[in-house]
Amino acid sequence: MTTAPMPGAGNAPPTVREPAASEIERVLHLFGRTRFRREARLLGAIRARPFERFVAAAAWWQEGRMGRFQLACQPGVALEQGTGPLIEAVAEAARVAGVETLQYTDLLLDQSAWPEVLRRHGFERVRSERFFEVAYRDAWARVTRLHERHQTEIPSGWRTDPIRLHSPEAILGLLAPHRLMPPAEVCHCWRADTAGGFDRELSCILLDQQRPFGVFLVRRSDDVIHVNVQVVEEPNARLRSLADLCLLYHGVQRVPPESWLRSLQFRSGEAEHRQTANLARRMGGRELPPRHVFARRLNSFCPTPTGPPDLR
Repeated sequence: MTTAPMPGAGNAPPTVREPAASEIERVLHLFGRTRFRREARLLGAIRARPFERFVAAAAWWQEGRMGRFQLACQPGVALEQGTGPLIEAVAEAARVAGVETLQYTDLLLDQSAWPEVLRRHGFERVRSERFFEVAYRDAWARVTRLHERHQTEIPSGWRTDPIRLHSPEAILGLLAPHRLMPPAEVCHCWRADTAGGFDRELSCILLDQQRPFGVFLVRRSDDVIHVNVQVVEEPNARLRSLADLCLLYHGVQRVPPESWLRSLQFRSGEAEHRQTANLARRMGGRELPPRHVFARRLNSFCPTPTGPPDLR
């Protein structure tokens, strides 16, 4: 796929195209530590002078009728100049592939420059998520103390298993009402060979005998554990609190307080899945600024003639 030159400043206008096999590593370098699907298709924006280099890149993949994509831009390159034509190139490729909705993968802060770039290309905020942070030493002390106090109240048939012992299909029904992660993403992150996927030992399933009724899915990032999913399906409030405790204890008994871990970060929907927010508050957590999901319905936006490149 080759496009017309990108408009903008610089000694020579960049062009947008798929990288050759020998260029893929150069494109991936722009994304740094960002991880995306192995099957992602890549596009790069190239500036030819004073020497040929990639100044921006896009990676996108398809999940049924949904497309997801990620952008990267070299420092010093204006986001709109570097990524605007890439966005339209991805949108056209996704439309041809039968995608109905194109969604940006990152959750974006209000103060980020990305939301404005996406809005210029027909994207809208479709939902927001709340985040809470708890210092790990505080969390470890609180969870350990509570577990010692209430251990005899925990039903004898309960146990936590690391997710490496189970398939993701065992818990997809638990997650569906909470809309925290799409099923395809859960299955992808569950795999042992997924870079940046769920920690397969610290993430766990809570079972009553053989029945899963709780799940705790986390990722590791430097000195932070990101709690992507924390769900318990139990109508009894007392048992639900004990189940939350079991999920957290599964992790803290595996990571001592003086370890590499600095904090836990929890996420919940803007309105749905309030139990995560309540749990974080009870643990002394502080709320961080919300982050937003942006998406665009394809075939419903007509960019200006100077916007997208010609994809012929």
